[in-house]
Amino acid sequence: MTRTKEVSRDRYKVFIERAGQFYESMLHSFSNGDYDACVSSAVHCGISASDALAVLKLGRKSAAQNHFEAVLLLKEAKVSEEAEKSRMCDKLQELLKLKMLAEYEDRSLSKAEAEKAKALCEKVFAFVKKEISTGEKI
Repeated sequence: MTRTKEVSRDRYKVFIERAGQFYESMLHSFSNGDYDACVSSAVHCGISASDALAVLKLGRKSAAQNHFEAVLLLKEAKVSEEAEKSRMCDKLQELLKLKMLAEYEDRSLSKAEAEKAKALCEKVFAFVKKEISTGEKI
């Protein structure tokens, strides 16, 4: 069971805006060749986007130290495309695995690793934004 924190559903906006800031930081870092920062920003964009969807749909977010628990919480959220959500959960897990490389390895990350993180992030962020726009209409 994941540890969660109750959050007013309207606060999802804080998390999606934060995700947008990390997204822009990811793009900027990638274009500058700052691949470690790119991967780290991509991961944090994914986490913040996941939090935004969980807050909107469930009224709570993960409060666990382990970010992989955010994926479990995301799996609980009801969305318009459940099969796509399952794929996005897998992509978020892949992104979180790159977090370990970005923050704990004793080497710099490659352009290929940054490209992978960027692609994963773009898919997760686009999915969440689409689901949020659907959820706002309800």
